[in-house]
Amino acid sequence: AVSAVTSSPFYFSSCSGVPCPENSAGVNVGEGCACNAGYSGAVAALTSNPFYTSSCSAVACPANSTGASLAAGCTCDAGYTGSVSAVTSSPFYTTSCAPVPCPANSAGPPANNVLAGCACNAGFSGMVRGVTSSPFFTSTCSAVACP
Repeated sequence: AVSAVTSSPFYFSSCSGVPCPENSAGVNVGEGCACNAGYSGAVAALTSNPFYTSSCSAVACPANSTGASLAAGCTCDAGYTGSVSAVTSSPFYTTSCAPVPCPANSAGPPANNVLAGCACNAGFSGMVRGVTSSPFFTSTCSAVACP
């Protein structure tokens, strides 16, 4: 608030910075706030209460990953290896979720990865299945005993 007084400088001010709203960071609203990593939107200062508008909303997990949102955390889907990290610039994430290659004693179609389907090589029996924890597959391909 600013009030008039009778002596120099002829005003009294008790203005203080409005803290950045939830899901954003910065010095204060007047000096600028930005949405946190994993959030999309903007914060703008206003002259009336609450003195800002904020549209910082959580960004959904990218393709080949699962989770509530980038801000809450995403993990690579079964059959993929890597990680997803939230950042402050569009598209608001970095990811390295890549298909897991077929494990030893197995092969797949031209893509040769767990997602495209891996089958045990000739002379081996069992199966290969994608999972969400390292090494991101289970494989029971074992050598067939000689007759």
